[in-house]
Amino acid sequence: MKKIKWIIISCAAAALIAYAGFFAGTQTSKEHNTDEIELMTLINKSELSVFDKAEGKIYVTGHKSPDSDTVGCAVSYARLLCRLGYDAQPVLLGPINHESKYILDRAKLEVPPLLENAAGKNMVLVDHSEYSQSADGLHEANVLAIIDHHAVGSVMSVAPAIDDTRPLGSAATIVWIRHRNFGMQPEKEYATAMLGSILSATRNLQAVNTTFADRQAAKALAKIAGINDVNGFYKGMYTAAISYEGMSDERILHNDYKEYERGGKKFCIGCVTAYDYDSAKELANRIKKIYPAALLEKKLDYGFLQIDILHDDISCTYLMGADENSDKILKEVFKEAPSAYDGLLYKHEPFASRKFFAVPEITKVLESR
Repeated sequence: MKKIKWIIISCAAAALIAYAGFFAGTQTSKEHNTDEIELMTLINKSELSVFDKAEGKIYVTGHKSPDSDTVGCAVSYARLLCRLGYDAQPVLLGPINHESKYILDRAKLEVPPLLENAAGKNMVLVDHSEYSQSADGLHEANVLAIIDHHAVGSVMSVAPAIDDTRPLGSAATIVWIRHRNFGMQPEKEYATAMLGSILSATRNLQAVNTTFADRQAAKALAKIAGINDVNGFYKGMYTAAISYEGMSDERILHNDYKEYERGGKKFCIGCVTAYDYDSAKELANRIKKIYPAALLEKKLDYGFLQIDILHDDISCTYLMGADENSDKILKEVFKEAPSAYDGLLYKHEPFASRKFFAVPEITKVLESR
């Protein structure tokens, strides 16, 4: 009997020792992880020295003809820099569209002011890295950082600068990652703006360019923003996006517009959103009338209009050339699918983003000539 008691006591003691060891090990592991996180945060903050050397205000801007990704990134990254102790100001290079206004209204944020010229200013570029898409005077500016999700562009810096370019669906996802890198969380209103950016750029996370990071960012930002019905939020965005009430044809063309230079030729692509084919055709006919004059004014070789439809079970993209020469380029792009052309528009199913379809396909044609 004494032997049995001794065995029980020994086993209990061994269990207690093992538990104590496990607990101590767990605590040590937690402390180690905390130390590692703090160390990585400090390492990530080392890059901020580029801002320490800048004298004066730092301006954060997206591209001309600002879309929702550009607007959300500008306001949220400028806010991040302010919280890190820098004098940063979000600015825009043109009027915002209806979708972006809807997002800012939901976030209860003001529309940033316009920047006329970047010469002599400290600049942070978000959602672009092409001179042709950026502020006038950028060649004479002090470019401190580029936060982008497109192909590396033409913008150069005199001194070493931050270049955070990643193949993600939205530039706002990169801004979210940078918050995490600095051990910070965006405030509610900025989380709302960033969520709107991601949903717009990825078409409610349905576009083919949507990544795991975009989905995680959207999930985290929706929680911070207190937006439980993300689909409802996107529906409101989409309704605003397809409304062109009070806008001239020229304004519609430049609603979401970018210029490029590939194969020694300059071209532009304006993007609009429609509800169905009839509304897409109506928009195309309106823009077709004013597009040739717009090309001449901007001294561009080609111009294209992209019309996207992505809601419920409809997912497609229409492309139209500004003139006969532009239509010839699209004919080569769609040479394997001639039936996609209806005499006005070329149809691509499913939805295909400008970045992943129109730009690279048009570039291929131009560089093969």
